[in-house]
Amino acid sequence: MLGFGGGFGDEVALVEEGFELRYEKFAAAKWGDSGGIKYVIVKMSWKTFYKTTTKLLYTLSATLENVSLACYNGSPIMGWFSAPFHIPHNPKGNSMSKKSSRRQFLKTSSVLATGAALAGGLTISQSAHAQGSDQIKVALIGCGGRGSGAIRDRAQVGDNYKVVAVADAFEGDLRDGVWRGGARGGAHDIRRDSANTEDNLHGKVDLPDDRVFAGLDSYKKAIDCLNPGDQVVIATPPGFRPYHYRYAIEKGLHVFMEKPIFIDAPGFRHVMETNKMADDKNLKVVVGFQRRYQPEYYNWIKQIHAGSIGDVQYTRVFWNGGGIWCRSRTAGESELNFQVRNWYHFVWLCGDNIAEQHCHNLDIGNWIHGKGDRMAHPVEANAQGGRTHKAGSDALMRQAPPFSDRAAWDEWYWANRQQLNRHGQAWDHFFVEFTYADGSRMFSQCRHIQGTENNISEHAYGTNGSGTPGRLLNRNNEQIWNNRERAPKGSMQWEHDKLVEAIREGKPMNDGYHAAMSCMIAVLGREAAFCGKVVKWDELVEKGRSYFPNGEITDFNQTAPVQPDADGFYESTVSVPGVYNPFA
Repeated sequence: MLGFGGGFGDEVALVEEGFELRYEKFAAAKWGDSGGIKYVIVKMSWKTFYKTTTKLLYTLSATLENVSLACYNGSPIMGWFSAPFHIPHNPKGNSMSKKSSRRQFLKTSSVLATGAALAGGLTISQSAHAQGSDQIKVALIGCGGRGSGAIRDRAQVGDNYKVVAVADAFEGDLRDGVWRGGARGGAHDIRRDSANTEDNLHGKVDLPDDRVFAGLDSYKKAIDCLNPGDQVVIATPPGFRPYHYRYAIEKGLHVFMEKPIFIDAPGFRHVMETNKMADDKNLKVVVGFQRRYQPEYYNWIKQIHAGSIGDVQYTRVFWNGGGIWCRSRTAGESELNFQVRNWYHFVWLCGDNIAEQHCHNLDIGNWIHGKGDRMAHPVEANAQGGRTHKAGSDALMRQAPPFSDRAAWDEWYWANRQQLNRHGQAWDHFFVEFTYADGSRMFSQCRHIQGTENNISEHAYGTNGSGTPGRLLNRNNEQIWNNRERAPKGSMQWEHDKLVEAIREGKPMNDGYHAAMSCMIAVLGREAAFCGKVVKWDELVEKGRSYFPNGEITDFNQTAPVQPDADGFYESTVSVPGVYNPFA
């Protein structure tokens, strides 16, 4: 048995029991034994892994009839990729016959080298790059506004990539001969921009019609167009995201996904399992908490953790803004179709506005309180909030025909739709007090009510001072630090640069853990507000209710988990404090 292991270093060694082969820079190899199978620890640079294994195996082909590659990664026989490599045996020990196919040898040994690289600790992408191809194929899942922005943020990195597939729940609308929205609209816009020689997408798109997919299960079809080591950009409604993330990791793909990454406690547990799967496969994950990539934030928090304002006593975080978009119901539209189009207004798809947008600010507060621990979280939450603005005025709503008479209801709805400004079941304001194990607190506000004051900010208060991102003050309100680092580009672009850097250089990168904590904090605050009681973190993580249906929703013919009232709206499904049970 030939033992050959890959690791990071400058030396290459190959040893077989009974003889020794010197190749390039030889170093004494360390033998080990696992279940009677001899193996050897070998150091080499991954950049030369494929070239070296090919040459070594080709050299030994005269004496070895059956070659297996064993991979070592810090502990004896961490993983094995063992495949028979049959070559003509020459008992005289001469070199390989000229009649033997070197081309076939190289083809076979490349498979062996790839398997050995993966089992030995190389990333999937590094293995692909070691074999001579450094192009990363990219698929976009979710072609709405954020997905369209994310794929262009990915494009500006400027590396060797190609967009090869897109998927969206909806096909899109054909207007004046041009596709708008949905998968076909997204594909049209990407192709259009790629034709512009000044655009970052120029020359970076290979997107035929047969790789443009629509439907609730279309994400699988787009992901299946990729190979292990490629990348997916996920920007679908948050309720679906745990499933999309899991499938991408199962397929061996690096992931950029938007926040939030789930909407309930079962989603949290699901995502945490997937994070571990990503680590086990050396896959890289970035989540769209772009503040993590802004120097005014990470330098600010570094100063706080260093004690510049003393011990943190509390933080205040805000996402208060005006109204939110709401898409009108079309005549005869199915219930599930309508809810997915209006995903922001349904808890099972969005998680409510505390989860969808305010999670950005909660992430910063938790980063401060966590003191560098990516698994940090508050131990409990006490909250309140409500739904001040309903779908329309009480007088107007009393005029609505029964929703069961769909034709009459549709006529009334379209005649009055300008006065119907909010559908669904989402609340429009929350206030939460989160308490940490050390007694410090995070006070949180979020609001979506038209005509109200905007405030999107974060504030930290310590025993010796206070601060906002990029600036710290002492107790006399005198500035003691301000950020002087300027990012080379916008944070929504820079996060993609850092992901690609991690993929190509094999650096650790998994935002999934801190992102999961921050999203679960939003769920904790929401559930505390919905029930009007203090909710404990541990209990909610273990027993919190599921909003997303049990199992995937893959077809628009399936029943929507939330059904409208007799008037066609959803007020009876809105959570009521004192009645709502977060563990039901």
